[in-house]
Amino acid sequence: MKSHKIIILIMSVISIFLISIFLMFIYLLFFYDDSPDEYKKYDRGVTIEVNNMSNQTLPELNFLYTDDIKVGTIKDLKPGETIKLSGSSKEIKFSDVSLYLNYCINNGEKKVDSLAYMYYKKPYKVVVIINVIGIDQNGLLEYEWKGYNDWSKFGPEIMK
Repeated sequence: MKSHKIIILIMSVISIFLISIFLMFIYLLFFYDDSPDEYKKYDRGVTIEVNNMSNQTLPELNFLYTDDIKVGTIKDLKPGETIKLSGSSKEIKFSDVSLYLNYCINNGEKKVDSLAYMYYKKPYKVVVIINVIGIDQNGLLEYEWKGYNDWSKFGPEIMK
């Protein structure tokens, strides 16, 4: 009788241990976010936030991955406005993928800036925050950007 109670106690302890391991695995798989604190509020996938801090309406801004895969477009962002583009990282099929911003300047030429670099395919979370400070006489954006590429933080950097 005593050995039967010991076996039940051992089985109970083992069951509780296995259930705890399973629940910890579920938490790590679906809920744990190891991004730096300032990026925790952003959803999984790719998020681009543009803040127009200038006194001018911004031109059309196009965001693309390395192989001309479109992330999204922002049209006519007015002074003081903020907009977020969100998307899945499933479009990132290969390692060594960059995220680009392109827009047209005054002479019709396209300006292309590299904003982020993803080391591996399908990153968990990529965040780029762009604060546009102004537009010069040639139509070039003056902005600061920073972010997180699911590997490390970068920026802030100033682009003129």
